[in-house]
Amino acid sequence: MKSPQRICVIAEGQLGDLLILSPALRSIKETFPSAALTVLVIQRRSYEETGSAVAPVFVENPAGGTSAVLRSDPHVDRVAEVDREALRALRGFRRLKAEFSVVRWLRKGKFDTVVCTFSQDRFYLWAFLSGARVRVGEEGKTLSVLLSRRVRKLRSGEGVLATYCGLAEAAGAIISSRRTSVVVPREYAERADVRWRSLGLPEESTVVAVHPGASGTYRIWPPEYYAALIDHLQRGKIPVLLLGSAFDSQVIEEVRRRCATPPQIVLTTGVLDLAAYLKKCALCVSNNSGPRHLAVAAGVPSLALIPRFDDVMWKIYTDERDAGTMQSSMRCPVCPETACRNILPPGEQYGSFCMRALTVEEVTARVDSVLGLAGAVPPAG
Repeated sequence: MKSPQRICVIAEGQLGDLLILSPALRSIKETFPSAALTVLVIQRRSYEETGSAVAPVFVENPAGGTSAVLRSDPHVDRVAEVDREALRALRGFRRLKAEFSVVRWLRKGKFDTVVCTFSQDRFYLWAFLSGARVRVGEEGKTLSVLLSRRVRKLRSGEGVLATYCGLAEAAGAIISSRRTSVVVPREYAERADVRWRSLGLPEESTVVAVHPGASGTYRIWPPEYYAALIDHLQRGKIPVLLLGSAFDSQVIEEVRRRCATPPQIVLTTGVLDLAAYLKKCALCVSNNSGPRHLAVAAGVPSLALIPRFDDVMWKIYTDERDAGTMQSSMRCPVCPETACRNILPPGEQYGSFCMRALTVEEVTARVDSVLGLAGAVPPAG
């Protein structure tokens, strides 16, 4: 069978998804080194201010947002982006015209293989209309019949990482490793070094990064809990860096004002900027969000505080010490036994019932253990 020469991966644009996709992209390029690999990112949200009041539906070579981790990836040759929210805002003929422009771009690319990591009928239709001979995606959708190679649904049983690698294998790639990765360009690392020194942080990797943001407020461990963890660490002379972007500024301020001794704070300007700071830390504590996956990809130990049933799809890393998760085992008073409705307690702004059931004492003990400090830091109070 002839090796593919032009491959397009239609990918979910969330930061975590793009990082989890990195082993599949690496494997595709290593298996087919002469092939040109393009990623078409379906972006749900922006992670950077663009300065534009109206977002274009389709952009080639996007300058910001989560696609930055693809632009620094040596295995990816080209990146384009569809703003899903801008597309959905269109109606009638304008919507059809916008979608046709994307299909026209796909056809112009003359791709012989299209891999859909985004399991939706629209993207299966785009793959079919692209003219690609090999069209790969998950089974189970109405238009799965338009695919030439269908993969059984894995994400609800084996997780997202296994799903993406399975799709790459269906396209002919050989998966040599499921290790995720991110490349931090030198200029980002140098800027982080300068700011790091200006904050008086130690050069050795003893700093704990805390990233309290998430795409949904129900996923956020309560700010008062994060503040108690930060106070616990700083009493034990463990420096803490409170990280986030402008999108996380509100929850960061909620954490800061509850701390007895506020930590150093850095608002990063993009995902590679954030990765540069994470690489200098000994541990990243976060919610189940993109920065959790960014820390893992950067080779930094990570502890993710996750809702009760998020482990089904998102407890995807095999090394629990370097990529650990914590969730409450307590039965939720408002949700059924087998599912989470992501309900916040009345009057609360952050943290669903199950996130609030994960106690400060449990998390501080786990953090101490990861840092090798069990018993060394005095308890709160």
